[in-house]
Amino acid sequence: MTKEKKLSITIDNRTVEVRPHLTILEAARTHNIYIPSLCAMEHLPSYGACRLCVVEVDGLRGFPTSCTTPVEDGMVIRTDTGEIRTLRQEVLKLLLSEHPASCLFCTEQDECKDYQGTIRKAGVITGCRYCPNDTRCELQQVTERIGLTETSYPVYYRNFPVEKNDPFYDRDYNLCILCGRCVRVCNSVRLNGTLSFKQRGKITTVGPAFDRTHLEAGCEFCGACVTVCPTGALSTKTSKWYGKPDKEVATTCVYCPVGCTLKLQVRKSEVLDVLPDYNSALDHGFICVKGRFAVPEYVHSSFRIPVPQRITPLGYNDISWDEAIAEAAERLAGVKPDSFLMMVSPQLTNEDLFVAQQFARQIIGSDQIGSPLLYDLGADTGPFVNLVSQSSAFDVIDDAEAVLAIGFDSTYDYAPIGIGTKKAAQRGAVLVTINSCDTNLDMLSEMAFTCGTEKWSALVGLLTGASAQGAAPLFPTWKKDIAGIQGIFKKSTRKVIIAGPGLLAAPQRTEIIEKLLKVKEKGGWDIIVAHPYSNLKGMLAMGAFHGIKTGAIINENGQAEGVKGDLSKFDLTKGCTVIYAVGVSDLDSLPDCDYLIYQNALPSESQRRPDLLLPAALFTESSGTVINGEGRILPVNKAVEPYRSAKPDWWILNAIGERIKKGVMKYAQVQSVQKEIAKTIKGFPGVKKRLEFSRIDVKMKTPKGAPKMRKQGQFNYRGIPLEAVVKGMKAIEERIELISGSNRGAI
Repeated sequence: MTKEKKLSITIDNRTVEVRPHLTILEAARTHNIYIPSLCAMEHLPSYGACRLCVVEVDGLRGFPTSCTTPVEDGMVIRTDTGEIRTLRQEVLKLLLSEHPASCLFCTEQDECKDYQGTIRKAGVITGCRYCPNDTRCELQQVTERIGLTETSYPVYYRNFPVEKNDPFYDRDYNLCILCGRCVRVCNSVRLNGTLSFKQRGKITTVGPAFDRTHLEAGCEFCGACVTVCPTGALSTKTSKWYGKPDKEVATTCVYCPVGCTLKLQVRKSEVLDVLPDYNSALDHGFICVKGRFAVPEYVHSSFRIPVPQRITPLGYNDISWDEAIAEAAERLAGVKPDSFLMMVSPQLTNEDLFVAQQFARQIIGSDQIGSPLLYDLGADTGPFVNLVSQSSAFDVIDDAEAVLAIGFDSTYDYAPIGIGTKKAAQRGAVLVTINSCDTNLDMLSEMAFTCGTEKWSALVGLLTGASAQGAAPLFPTWKKDIAGIQGIFKKSTRKVIIAGPGLLAAPQRTEIIEKLLKVKEKGGWDIIVAHPYSNLKGMLAMGAFHGIKTGAIINENGQAEGVKGDLSKFDLTKGCTVIYAVGVSDLDSLPDCDYLIYQNALPSESQRRPDLLLPAALFTESSGTVINGEGRILPVNKAVEPYRSAKPDWWILNAIGERIKKGVMKYAQVQSVQKEIAKTIKGFPGVKKRLEFSRIDVKMKTPKGAPKMRKQGQFNYRGIPLEAVVKGMKAIEERIELISGSNRGAI
């Protein structure tokens, strides 16, 4: 591979070398040369709307915009002449003539910043002190850098109504400068096409066409438009009035198995907001509505369990951690191994799961470790886990010639996979969807098969060639379409199947999973499983599962040795002496017991009342790692202190274990747990390392009274649905109800 030859250019009498194909603005920023701009932004296509980035270039007439002009070898550029400064100030004056700007030129603005913060919460924004984006506004920064101290043009207030009806963020287009960032990120980056410019002249605004709401227009509420807005025109409902954050902490989203990078915005030990990381190699900043908007409301819910609590005939009494640990240890000390059941959530971190299985096996001496997915999947647990263990890397979509999406809708989930699929379809890959309702991928698909879930198995068999016997008569109107797609799939060498969460709710999921395993092995298909169990691979790797030892399914030599576990004798319906539920919320499905320990962040919505409540820290309040759907080890970083008396799950388990058997478990910090994992699983601590998983075969009988699979796309973290988190908060409940009522999935 030949090395790319750099170009030599001169900027402000300074000769620098730059990569070809850059614009002048990009080249200047690479070398820390300031050129003002309000419409240009990294990762967005060039636009040239604001005209503030004009420069002088020898040999070019006029004043070209640096954001749209590519560099050429030998180019001589001037960015800060007197004529350019005057021109920029005039352009900025024109922009401010339709933007409330009185505070920008007020001689008392410093006093307002210090003493009049509360006036911000006004219905009409007439200046910076009233704006939710005050101190974070790019227009403020550009005005200061350009040196504008007055405006000679009359200010025209457009008097647009503030739009507050749609969920998650408000829109005040009186503050909009028509930079086009939101339109470009929606159309060119997120590939959703919800936003466009409406009307002309002074009444130009941005939004969905035909005066539809964002919900009606198919908005995914990813918040990308809010992130790129340079003014306060778009503002997040829950964090708009909190001001500039004190620090930013990068962590991993735990709401689904993709594991997107989140940049938590922290102020005074509180998570105010979440931003995407467009430099993330994994997700490229394509986070979904859950990662963008659900974190602050969840982790700071008023329903959090504040302190350990013990049940009494009159209700729950607050107790100290010493009392709680002593009571739990006393109850667990003499329990028989086969009378104990530990239930763990597949959304816990690897460290929590490792300590949980160690607690069950080394402290109690029991292998009775279960998970909610056993109730969700029953006898299909083994084939499903086997399919997940063989899931391909997400980037196989980038080179795919054909993509088949089954029960998959990325409107409110799995955004990087969905956007990768859209990009594949745009570059010419054949996309076919199978679902029971319209999805956000249908517009770009070659064929969208919308039918009842009872027909999915036959359709999958026909299209992939896994099993076509007797299936054709079920689809008489699609006969030609199916034949054409069969031919395309046969000719394609790079084929990908995306199995979405809708698959798990299908009545014939057993047959579908078997067919997917068959085409994976013999048909040359790559398979990506988009399921709701965010750290399922971590749970399996840590051995926090009955019959599976720690590290047993991690494939070190590249050969699928196969791990077998027989859960048919693991009876999830028989009574127990003690049940310890860690991160599991559905308590009504658990078998009868004499004593129930509930360890979670929020109370369960179940009718059953635990005997002991132990408040657990959430992923913003503790550190650790998770393993995403493609096997990458990703870091979870602590951003704020735990809520009230909450503690990390590993800490609670360690404290109780130490009280029962001293010296068996002794972890002072999470790093100690990670060192112990490293001794058991060679090379495990390598963050961002990708692990290969062996084939796994788990036999399981369906538990009696098993609940139905959770609704496709339902928001769920540590077993707690978002509706429960925001209970009693009317405005937020209305937003969730709007989303839940959509026929394109639910959050």
